[in-house]
Amino acid sequence: MLLAAAVLLAALLSLAIGQRSDVGLANVLQLLLVDDGSLARSAVVDLRLPRTLIAALIGINLGLAGLALQAITRNPLASESVLGINQGAALGVAVGLVVPSLLVVNLDVMAIIGAVVAGIVTFSIAGGLGGRLDSMRLILAGVTVGAFSFAFVRFTFTLEDNLSRLILSWTSADISSSRFDQALPLVFWAFGGLVVSMLMAHSFNILALGDGASQGLGVDPRRARFTGAMLAAVLTGASVAAAGPVMFVGLVMPHLCRLWFGPNHRVLVPVVALGGAGLVLFADVISKLVRFPYETPLGVVCALIGAPYFLYATLRARNMA
Repeated sequence: MLLAAAVLLAALLSLAIGQRSDVGLANVLQLLLVDDGSLARSAVVDLRLPRTLIAALIGINLGLAGLALQAITRNPLASESVLGINQGAALGVAVGLVVPSLLVVNLDVMAIIGAVVAGIVTFSIAGGLGGRLDSMRLILAGVTVGAFSFAFVRFTFTLEDNLSRLILSWTSADISSSRFDQALPLVFWAFGGLVVSMLMAHSFNILALGDGASQGLGVDPRRARFTGAMLAAVLTGASVAAAGPVMFVGLVMPHLCRLWFGPNHRVLVPVVALGGAGLVLFADVISKLVRFPYETPLGVVCALIGAPYFLYATLRARNMA
C-alpha cells in the first residue's frame, strides 16, 4: 500500500510541476477530468500527461527487465545497463536513424534487434545460457559490449547537424517532448511484460535452487534462461526506442525490492513494476526541479541515482561473499 501511494504521489507531482502554468496537487485530478479550456488544463493534459505515462511505463519495463536478468543469472548486480543490453538497444536505434535504407524500419524493431544482439554477445562471452555463466566474466562482457555500442552512438554525434542534435537529445533520455502516440506502444509492452513475468515467476524461483534442482522440479533451466533473456531484451528495446537509454532502473528496483519483500518472484514481479514506475516518476520530478525553470534530462538524473547505488551494491556483495 505504501509503495502504491508513493507511486501515486510521484505521478501527481509529475503532473503538477512544470515550466508552464504550475498547478496545485489538489487541482490535478479536476483538470484531468474537467475540460475547462484553461491553459493549466492544456499544460497538464497535452504536455505533462504523456510524459508521466511514458516515465511510469519505462520504469515498469526496465524494472521487470532487470528482475528477469537477475533471476536467470543468479547475480544481484545484473541489469540491462550493466550487461550492455541498454546500450545495444541505443545502438540499434542509432543505426536505424543513420542508415537511409533502414529508415522504413520501425525504431522499436531496431531497438529490440540491437538489445537482442547485445544480449547474445554478452551471454556468449560469459559462457552462454547453459548454466556455465561466470559472474565476473558476465559483468566484464556487459561493460565491454556497452562501451562498444555507445562508442558507435557517440560517433553519430559527428554527423549531419540536425541528425546529431536529435541523437544527442535522445541519448540523454530527454522526455520533455513526449507524445501520446509514443506512450501507446509502451502500454502494450508493459502489459505483455507483466503477464510473461508472472507466468515465469515460478521458473525464476526454481532457478535460484540451481540447475540440478530445477530439472528435478520440472523446469528446463535453458528454456527459462532464454525466455528471461528475451523478455529483458524486448522490454529494454521498447523503452529505449521511446525515451532513450535510461540507466540503472533495472538494477536498483529489483535489488531493493528483494531486500524489502524477499526472494519470491510472485511477489517481486508486481512490486518491482510499481517500484520501477515510482523511481522513474520521482526522477522525472527531480529533473524538473534541479535547474528550474530549465530541465535536466531524465537519463542524467537516473544515472546520478543509480551509479552510487551500483557502487553500494557491489561493495555489499563483496562484503557478504
